[in-house]
Amino acid sequence: MSALRPLPSRPSLEYEHKEAKALLRRLRAGDPDSLARARERHPTIDVSPPARIRLADAQLVVAREHGFASWPRLVRWFGDVERQRHGHWQLHAGRGLYEAYVRDLLAEHRTRSSAPGRALAAYVPRFYGLSLDEVFASAVSEDDARLAVARAHGAPSWEVLLERLAATAATRPDDWQADPFGLAVAAMDDADLGALERVVAAHPELLHPSEYDEATGHTLMHMALGQERRRGAYAMQPIMLWLAAHGFDRQRELGIRLCGHVGMTPEEVHDLLDLGADPDWVAPNGLPVLEHALLRYWNGDAVDVLAARTTPRRALWIAAGLGDVNGVRAFLDRHHMPTPAARQLRPDFVAVGRAGFMTPLPDADDEEILVEALLVAMLNGRTAVLEYLAARGAPLNSLVYGAPLITMAVGNAMTAEVECLVRCGADLDLRSERADNKSARELARELFEQRPQDAVLRRIVELCGMNADVVLAERDARPMSPPRVGPALANALELARDDAARLGQPDVRLENLLVGLLRGGGPPLLFLKEAGRLDVGRLRDERGDRVAPSGDVARRPELPMHPDADAALKAATVFAIERRAESVDGLHLLHALTRSGGGPVAELLARYGASAVTVNAELTKGL
Repeated sequence: MSALRPLPSRPSLEYEHKEAKALLRRLRAGDPDSLARARERHPTIDVSPPARIRLADAQLVVAREHGFASWPRLVRWFGDVERQRHGHWQLHAGRGLYEAYVRDLLAEHRTRSSAPGRALAAYVPRFYGLSLDEVFASAVSEDDARLAVARAHGAPSWEVLLERLAATAATRPDDWQADPFGLAVAAMDDADLGALERVVAAHPELLHPSEYDEATGHTLMHMALGQERRRGAYAMQPIMLWLAAHGFDRQRELGIRLCGHVGMTPEEVHDLLDLGADPDWVAPNGLPVLEHALLRYWNGDAVDVLAARTTPRRALWIAAGLGDVNGVRAFLDRHHMPTPAARQLRPDFVAVGRAGFMTPLPDADDEEILVEALLVAMLNGRTAVLEYLAARGAPLNSLVYGAPLITMAVGNAMTAEVECLVRCGADLDLRSERADNKSARELARELFEQRPQDAVLRRIVELCGMNADVVLAERDARPMSPPRVGPALANALELARDDAARLGQPDVRLENLLVGLLRGGGPPLLFLKEAGRLDVGRLRDERGDRVAPSGDVARRPELPMHPDADAALKAATVFAIERRAESVDGLHLLHALTRSGGGPVAELLARYGASAVTVNAELTKGL
């Protein structure tokens, strides 16, 4: 049998319909090549007179040539692609990361791990709708794995994923560049239309955001709406009128914002509705905004504000997410199993950009349908639904997603949900099938050991049956190897020595350490830009000879550390040990350099708009 025909990088169901109709015409005309092609995939055509061949026969041939078992499966797959192509993920890394995902998928397929099996069964035509056992029994090519990785990230093909990566990289400024979008946001912060016009004149690409930009909120209208919410409509009216005149759609942007984000608050939803957002809006992926909210807000109170203004579609998972126990009951039969109606409309995590939880199988069994409902109920804090389903035998300890629900709840610090799941009989010692292979109890302990000051994590440790003080005492009693100097910090120290040598100093001082961190880029520089509000453009303009010098690092005798610099390095190590880190990195050193709030480092930061006190406080809180 001939090899399968690959689909185009941008699949089109309309094109496949035309292909099937064209094939039917050739078959009815008795075209020998077309008949041979059809009989290879659809042997019963061999005994059918050409005039009696139907469109359904041609459609089956086309479907099987692409690897699908039937034409209805092809149609369903294309529907998934169309819906999910709008589920843009934040693509922060380069191609190498996604190639690594491909290698991991191939390796994990060989070990029969459920995650890659589910991805192949959901995204690759020749595996579409197969059971996991059937997927594991089949050989998988690199092209199969690439398509699965692309689809899991919202792209219809590997080629489109690479295009999106390239487009993102082309528009992403380097660490030292002034971000045009950031300059526009700063102008809007001051409600300064003139400043905004000057930024856009210099960077006209801001007027033409991509679909990816729109999906991820990287548009001028998105930011302007945020300012309108804070500053009021009157202050922002000139900018809003200007944006509308340049083609920005306020109503569409309000709808996208109402789709929400993790941690969406009731106040945010109220504000967007007051600004004119449509609670019945249907996003480009074809899903109503309420269904995005159920999968993206992770806050049932915020969902309730929206739900009060619209009529939800009927589905088991929607009733579960809304906390509607009676609605959930209506989708279960007398044995408490899902009815056929429970399979008619399922949550699409990929389409709403939240695919990290699961890859749904096209033909889910009862267990998966019930676990979907449990998960959506958990995300929205609907403990009454969790208790109702658990009392009726729902698979609370299922490993459908590779990890049990209780482990997900612990990992996301969902206190009320952890308490409910434990009360309902969740197994705290059931291990995940994922790479870390941790149980909920182990994960709770690990997170608390890393952040003992976090009251929520302390409570979760207690809910998992442990004494928080005993956990910390045992942690402190365990011998810990001294953290090593991470490679990025080692590079920053080398750059600090180079800076000191260029200045003709006999040793490396505190300011040299800061310059080394700045020259090294990465997290320390990004943290100073974003959390510290460091004006990197002015810093480079005025001190580019130090923070971004031309030429390689000079080869000079290694300079010793000044006592103050040595003390800062030791303080960074102590801070890393306190955080139970395996290595000391640049952020640990930045914390040490800003801990006093004064001195040469604080003076240099203050000169370019950053506060050492603020930076230190944010590092203490965030690390």
